[in-house]
Amino acid sequence: MSWRLWLQGWRGAFLLTAVVLGVSFIDSVIIRDDYFFPPYFKHILLVCLIYSIAALSLNFVSGYIGQTSLGHAAFFGLGAFTSALLTQVMHWPFWPAFLAAGIVSAVVGLPLGAPAVRVRGPFLVVVTYGCGEVFKYIALNLDVTGGPAGLPGLVTPSIFVSFNDIGATGKEAFIMLALALALFLAFFSRRIENSRVGQAFAAIREDEIAASSMGINVTYYKLLAFVISAFFAGLAGSLLAHYLSFVSPDMLSSAESIMMLTMVVVGGARSIHGCFLGAFLLTILPEVLRMLKDIIGLPFDPWLVLFGLVLILMMRVRPQGILGADTVFRR
Repeated sequence: MSWRLWLQGWRGAFLLTAVVLGVSFIDSVIIRDDYFFPPYFKHILLVCLIYSIAALSLNFVSGYIGQTSLGHAAFFGLGAFTSALLTQVMHWPFWPAFLAAGIVSAVVGLPLGAPAVRVRGPFLVVVTYGCGEVFKYIALNLDVTGGPAGLPGLVTPSIFVSFNDIGATGKEAFIMLALALALFLAFFSRRIENSRVGQAFAAIREDEIAASSMGINVTYYKLLAFVISAFFAGLAGSLLAHYLSFVSPDMLSSAESIMMLTMVVVGGARSIHGCFLGAFLLTILPEVLRMLKDIIGLPFDPWLVLFGLVLILMMRVRPQGILGADTVFRR
């Protein structure tokens, strides 16, 4: 059996869960003078899982219906600001605010997905990029969002006890929530792939005109993909904001959108395990290179150079991504 096939389905989910649980709680059961896995390591693991959720959500648009969106960070940041404002201003508990973050992002994703019905290719890239920038500058100029300073001091999630009091470093509960959400989204994505909705997505991706002529409601399914994508991106943004206890307009920046799209492209469009791989690679590599920069005393961040080089090499050598299907960009 191919290692790619082995990593799919329940085997891959079990392996990921076992590794994450082991890394998260080994310090809680082994008595040592220092951490077996330091808090910084667990911080990186959590960020990887959150961006895996963001990449999986973007995969509904960029993978399943084949539309390139550069406005995904708008949903990510909108979810963060929604839960931040609900918990700080309206004094909601975290869990209702967390769910509301996804719902608000999905509702906003409906009109933002409308241009996808009329335009495609580079035109859609420009439209989604512009929409993302609009949200960013709105957040920068509103007093209620804290302006450029953002909103600090967000509520910490709790289940009977605060997340900060669970585990040896206080990050373990956040990791478990991110893992549960990522696995649920992976399962949901797989179910969508094997359903009539997934077949409609595939028909639209391969030939929109032919799909329409066969009676598929192209407008409905495109909007559905954008709404699902926005909902889960909003949840991911909310989780990151409450973990950091801070939200800023930078979460809505085009750089974030480009990074999320790159995770999908590098890992493999339409590939669930490829989204995980892309998120982990593009979260861990910059940190490794920054440490290398400090060790050897480079005057610049090598990741800024290698990021573009990675994209060029991927587009030249394997445009469908590391774990992507071989037919993704066949045209």
